[in-house]
Amino acid sequence: MAFFHGCRADAYAPLAAAMAGHFGRPLRVVVDEGDDLSPLTDAGFVLERRESRYTVSTGPASVPAPSGFTLVTADLVPELELRELDDELRQDVPGAEGWNWDERGFRKETYESSQYDPATYLVAVNGSTGLYTGIARIWIRPSGPRLGMVAVTRAHRRRGLARAMLSQVFGVLHGRGLTEVSTEIDDTNLASIALLADFGARRTGADLWLVRR
Repeated sequence: MAFFHGCRADAYAPLAAAMAGHFGRPLRVVVDEGDDLSPLTDAGFVLERRESRYTVSTGPASVPAPSGFTLVTADLVPELELRELDDELRQDVPGAEGWNWDERGFRKETYESSQYDPATYLVAVNGSTGLYTGIARIWIRPSGPRLGMVAVTRAHRRRGLARAMLSQVFGVLHGRGLTEVSTEIDDTNLASIALLADFGARRTGADLWLVRR
């Protein structure tokens, strides 16, 4: 990832060329949709994807899990199984394809993070097989709660699991007096956009991911 902070417009191209030559791999930058892109496009960057930002209101309503499934907090799921489920779900998240956690990285990102709260990290369980089938994860940040993931394994979609997980974790936040959640969704992720729209999500802006190959 490349950062151009406070650069003159004519500095982008030579800096990008120098970094590309040094690293020998694609460079990526993230900018706000309202920023002037011309210095970056002139330096050889092209739009790779757009990630819109949303704010969602929490509420006390709680949708029950569909028949045959239960929802448990993350601290009740063995670490290995939780890490493998996270890896599996990320394969269908735009921009995260091919992701594979190592044990240390996952533990640092999850259990050792100050933003981790098991009560706002729910996992769906198939009661007949015992398989873990979905995650709804909200990080508790000083600036406010952020929805980091809501996803269901391919074989268990279109059953209402994602809606149930979201409603229950939103209910936890609402009970604490936290009325809004922020999140980001890739514009190609139509299923997640539709799901959040049902909860009254409001688009607040977007980040543009550009790449120089």
